[in-house]
Amino acid sequence: MTPRRRDPGLDDLIADITVDCYNEDEELTGFESAFDEWAVLPCPGTVIGEDVQVLSVATQRGRRELVATCERDGRKYQIALLDIELEADPATERLLAAYRWWAECR
Repeated sequence: MTPRRRDPGLDDLIADITVDCYNEDEELTGFESAFDEWAVLPCPGTVIGEDVQVLSVATQRGRRELVATCERDGRKYQIALLDIELEADPATERLLAAYRWWAECR
């Protein structure tokens, strides 16, 4: 397996999101705020090969990750954001890439 390359742009975005954070919990809340402010939702996505509509992204009590509220066939589900492939605008895709990088590195 080849090592992953660093992406200075993602590093800069992560630094912007976590600038005033003192620990991982605050950083996670920073990502939640970033999705609230910058992500264009709802947007389509895929979970284990099934099409869903991603409605929102938030933290959830007791979980140390972001959770997406998704809808499929009129029913709503909560799924770890890392388990979803988004088909979103470039800014939202970049935000998800930054969150994935941050989650992988912590």
